[in-house]
Amino acid sequence: MWFTFVLLQLLPQFALSCPNRCICNIRGSAKCTGDITDIPPLDPTTTFLLLLNDTNIKVLKDQSFQTFSLLLRLMITHSTLDTIQPEAFHGAPQLRSIKLSSNPLSVFPPKMFSEQSNLEQLQLDGNQIASVSSELFEAMVNLTELNLSKNRISQLDADVFQGLTKLNYLNLAENQLRNLPKTLFHNLWQLKSLVLSSNQLETLESGSFDHLSSLSVLMLQKNQIRQITPRLFWPLPSLLTLTMSANQLRYIPAETFYYLPNLTKLTLYKNPLISLPYQLMGHMPRLQELYLYETNLSTVPWNLFANMTNLRTLNLHFNNKLTSLPKNLFCCLPNLKKLSLKNNNLRELDPELFSNLISLQILMLNENKLESLPSAIFHNTSRLEIIDLNHNHLRYLPGDVFVHARALKDLSLSGNKWNCDCSIMGIAEWIHENPKLISNLDKGVTCYEPYRLENHPLQTLTYEKLLCGVFQTTFIATSAITTGAPATPTLQTSTATSTTARNTVNATSPATTSNSPTTTSLISPTPDHIYVKQGNGNNNDPAFYDTIVLDNGPEIVHNNHYNGWVYLWTVPSTGPYSGFMMALYIVLLVSGVVLIVASLYTLYRLHKVIWVLGKVSMGENQRIMARRVRSFKVKL
Repeated sequence: MWFTFVLLQLLPQFALSCPNRCICNIRGSAKCTGDITDIPPLDPTTTFLLLLNDTNIKVLKDQSFQTFSLLLRLMITHSTLDTIQPEAFHGAPQLRSIKLSSNPLSVFPPKMFSEQSNLEQLQLDGNQIASVSSELFEAMVNLTELNLSKNRISQLDADVFQGLTKLNYLNLAENQLRNLPKTLFHNLWQLKSLVLSSNQLETLESGSFDHLSSLSVLMLQKNQIRQITPRLFWPLPSLLTLTMSANQLRYIPAETFYYLPNLTKLTLYKNPLISLPYQLMGHMPRLQELYLYETNLSTVPWNLFANMTNLRTLNLHFNNKLTSLPKNLFCCLPNLKKLSLKNNNLRELDPELFSNLISLQILMLNENKLESLPSAIFHNTSRLEIIDLNHNHLRYLPGDVFVHARALKDLSLSGNKWNCDCSIMGIAEWIHENPKLISNLDKGVTCYEPYRLENHPLQTLTYEKLLCGVFQTTFIATSAITTGAPATPTLQTSTATSTTARNTVNATSPATTSNSPTTTSLISPTPDHIYVKQGNGNNNDPAFYDTIVLDNGPEIVHNNHYNGWVYLWTVPSTGPYSGFMMALYIVLLVSGVVLIVASLYTLYRLHKVIWVLGKVSMGENQRIMARRVRSFKVKL
């Protein structure tokens, strides 16, 4: 109660000492903003933290903080501050943290922080600094955090950080650095985080990180790095995170990522990588995240992930030249939970590719060119919950392909080119039995071909709709009997369910006096051709053979009959070979006509030659006979 009474007595006095446009609290912090052009007249005996945000302060005068003997932390951000006089911080050696972020500062006097030996945090990010003097940080022997990001620094002296032996965090991101002196970081033995991202670095000299044995985070993304010297990262045994994404790497030297046993995150995405060496990754038992996407890789070494037994997330996607994956690529990833292979150019997958991914829960295979999947590809992935196969070229899937994925909750199959013939019924029946597992079932999982079933939902397909059962086909010849017009056969088809391979066609003709049916057999229907044979009926009208129609689509390109069989040769209405087959048929037809004409012409010429030869021979015989007659008369 006594302590509360004292606080109540002191609070009004403290409040009275807080100037206009400032907010002060009992803990010793003061926050000032708005139209302030100088350091406000705060009580120096109660102010420990001073925050000046969005002010009109343009100049920090010499000894601006000398009266604030208890001030530990100072922040001047998002203001118009563009000038700091050389002795602005003199008289305030007790400062532990200075934040001068997001101001138009461009120049710092070399000795500006000469009295700040106790300073631990210095943040100068978001200014317009173009160069840093080697004398600026000389006195900061206790500095642990330095942020120089988002400036215009293009080069650094080799000894600029020489005295910062206790530095833990150094941020140089978003500057204009093109190269780094080899010895720039050699005195930073306690450095744990080094951020060099979003600069213009092209190379990193060998030995640049030789003395950073405590480094745990190294960020090099968004530079112009074209090559890495061998063994560059070997002196970093404590490294946890290494980001090399968005550079210009085409090749990486062998053994580059050896001796990084504590690495947990590695990013290599958005590099124009052409190939990777087999000896690239060392023993990485703690690696959990690997990002390798948007590259020019057409394949990857089979042992690329062999030393990453604890990997949880693998992003190997958006590689539009990646056409194949080695069979044993995922051999040693028993803890992998998410695998993304989306937006690649994969055309087929090995049946054993996922056999060792016993913990896999999410598999992204969308936006590839897969036409089918092996029936046993998911046989050892019992924990798989999400599979995305959207927008591939899937035409068929085995009916039992998802049987072993017992934990499956979300399957995406839309945007594929399903060929709805008899081979599709296995997966169609599985979809019909598991509709709740399929995303966008009614909108995107539909037939692509044949054209008569285009956009037909797979889950509603039946053997009857696919003409896979028993068919009763009746041919009715209608004619104007009174006028003697020739009979014209027509086709009527009714379908009955069956799983047999033989189909029966019954034909009758009212044009005849007999009503006995003529039966024909439809043997082994295939996507390529259909055979129809006449049975032992009474209808032998040749017109029967000439007008058979089993499908009103464009697939039938030719028919003929031989030994009682009618052959209807077909090609798919769509697909890569339909145009070729049609062109081949036309070429063969034209060639046949040309050969027939050539044969007739040859026979004509041969007949003419024989006739001429015969005429010549007859004249010669007549002359011989005449000579013999004359000779005989002379003898007489």
